[in-house]
Amino acid sequence: MHSKSNYSQPFHRGIFLLNLLMVFSFLQLSAADGGTDTLSPIQISHFNFDKVDGLITNEREVRAGLLYDVERKKILWEKEMDAPAPIASLTKMMVCLLAMEDLNSGYVCLDDRITVTRTYKKRLRRRRYTTYTVEEKYSFEDILKMALVASHNESTVWIAKHCSGDVSTFVNRMNAKALELGMTQTQYYNTSGLPGGRSVPDNTSTARDQLLLGIEMLKYPKLVEISSIPFINVNNGKGNISFRNHNGLVINYGQEVDGIKTGYTKAAGFCLVASAKRGEHRLISVVFGCRGPWIRNGIVANMMNTYYDAIKLGRLGETNPELYDSKLFLDSVQRGLAFITPHIELKAPDNASDESYAYTYKTVTQKVKKGHRVRNGDNLGKIANRYNVTVNELSKWNKLRSSTIRPGQTLYVYSTVKKRIQVKLVVDPEESVADLETTPDSTEQIETTLTSEHVPHKNGELKSDSTIEIKDSTKQVPSKKRNEISKTKSEFIYHIVQPGDTLWNIAQRYRTDLKELKKINKIGRSNGIRSGTKLKIPVNSG
Repeated sequence: MHSKSNYSQPFHRGIFLLNLLMVFSFLQLSAADGGTDTLSPIQISHFNFDKVDGLITNEREVRAGLLYDVERKKILWEKEMDAPAPIASLTKMMVCLLAMEDLNSGYVCLDDRITVTRTYKKRLRRRRYTTYTVEEKYSFEDILKMALVASHNESTVWIAKHCSGDVSTFVNRMNAKALELGMTQTQYYNTSGLPGGRSVPDNTSTARDQLLLGIEMLKYPKLVEISSIPFINVNNGKGNISFRNHNGLVINYGQEVDGIKTGYTKAAGFCLVASAKRGEHRLISVVFGCRGPWIRNGIVANMMNTYYDAIKLGRLGETNPELYDSKLFLDSVQRGLAFITPHIELKAPDNASDESYAYTYKTVTQKVKKGHRVRNGDNLGKIANRYNVTVNELSKWNKLRSSTIRPGQTLYVYSTVKKRIQVKLVVDPEESVADLETTPDSTEQIETTLTSEHVPHKNGELKSDSTIEIKDSTKQVPSKKRNEISKTKSEFIYHIVQPGDTLWNIAQRYRTDLKELKKINKIGRSNGIRSGTKLKIPVNSG
């Protein structure tokens, strides 16, 4: 009996402990599955790395960021790319992506008319007030442009209500789409990116997540087209309003930089998701938390320029990229026969002002006239071979009627040389103010009514109307003088002539008329400009 009890006691004790462990595990699983709102975890998107030293030498100026080669599908540089941070108006990228999905599905149309009726309360004297209404009419396409190009905050609310009926539903769609794209560290609380205040946190994301979002946006040519517009003219039913793209790289580098979005709040700093395409080779850059727009633009431009130059495509703004040479070089890199070794740009000193970051470089080609004094025994063929030109060119430049030349005669030869010049990046001085403004009027806004009017689609179906009321008690009271200054700034901007600039190139860059440019600046001849000249550029003609 004694031996039997010694055998059965540990056996039953083991069974009891095993059952207890199973019950405890079941209770843990039940508690974990009890919440109906829990979502299954999504794997973080994997990217290949090909880190290139020397792309950026002033990492201290960037809180987080990366540079991604879309064609090679590799991250070239990164800093804290998985660290969540406030993203400010980068939020509007997701807003416009969802709007584009609704456009493709036929739920909304670019020609939809949206009427915004605002009711304002204006103080007359002491306790006497008067109210008045202002009605504005926009197309859905113009509202998209206002959100993506001008970073207009109210337009994101109009998009949300037009597409989903109310803002909270649309914000839920934004978060659901983020999870669908694998943006696991992104959380949206509003559509504009404005600071959330004490009760609601700011919208947050990571550089990796914003890269995923940027790649998805590039699948929609309409979004790329809108984000690459330097200046927009929006009709509000009463007249045209001009807005300038906050992304100065779009203005400086024409069609090579085609987006995507800037952002600024005090907590987020100056942020930028930029996309560039040179010789069919696309790059995406993300930077968070810069202390100024000059620094942000300069870092991104130099980073892209340095990499493009290293892979034999030349720099942004240069003509005729060497596509064949670049392809051969990248094939050699792929096989391990060559390495990408960028020419490192000089780093701005730590105590430098923001404007010292505002310069990047580009290479321009110029024709140089050189005189050759004919010697005994010289002929046109010999001179042409010496300067690597043709006899026909030599005859044309010197207006020769025959091949006869005499000793002592001066012949002129034109050669093409490459010269590297500084380019000052464009920065909107009102960017931080514009991103934080919520209402455009100088009085207290007490009510806004939004009426969406759908137009017939291509298939002939007419969508139902919807009327939405928004009541807001927030006060935005900028001075009347500031509104007048903003209006003046929207009519003209200024350009400092750089070496190699011509009136025609400047007119093409800013998409303005050459004759109007000459008239406004009182220029008689097209070649009558000098380096350092300050030109007035009309915005409304862009």
